[in-house]
Amino acid sequence: MKLIVGLGNSEPKYEHTRHNVGFLVLDALYQNKWAKGKGPFQINQVPFRGGEVTLAKPTVYMNESGVSVKALCDHFQVLPSDCLIVVDDVNLPLGKIRFRSIGSSGGHHGLESIISELGTNEFPRLRVGVAVQDLSGQDLTDYVLGRFSKEEWDQLQPQIEKACDACLEWLK
Repeated sequence: MKLIVGLGNSEPKYEHTRHNVGFLVLDALYQNKWAKGKGPFQINQVPFRGGEVTLAKPTVYMNESGVSVKALCDHFQVLPSDCLIVVDDVNLPLGKIRFRSIGSSGGHHGLESIISELGTNEFPRLRVGVAVQDLSGQDLTDYVLGRFSKEEWDQLQPQIEKACDACLEWLK
């Protein structure tokens, strides 16, 4: 079994913010109703190539994402290497996507939490860029919790589709 987890903040006030790009990708990947999981997450189990893949969204704050990912891996008996994390990245230009099978958190608190809870950084991640300017040395909290402008949103949409394609390619 494979697991794809999109990171974000589940409260409605964070909908369509930069930090919720992981949720946006999963919603675009498979638009169906999300069910409450048996843990701090929502799930959507979908058929794929004669098997099943589980899509998940943590229901905790971004900085506690590791609790949800650990619970998901334990519940579905999935190794970290079979769990793709879809996450926003302020170090990448808006919409650029980057896949890594292993790596550091890059300063992303959600990834830091996952690495801490799983005890490894050996899990795949799909990073989706949300930067529209150089953000070096800035406090990123307001930026990542901010909403996209109309122009940014329009620029992001085709990249969301590319991120969905990347998720499907990873599943293959």
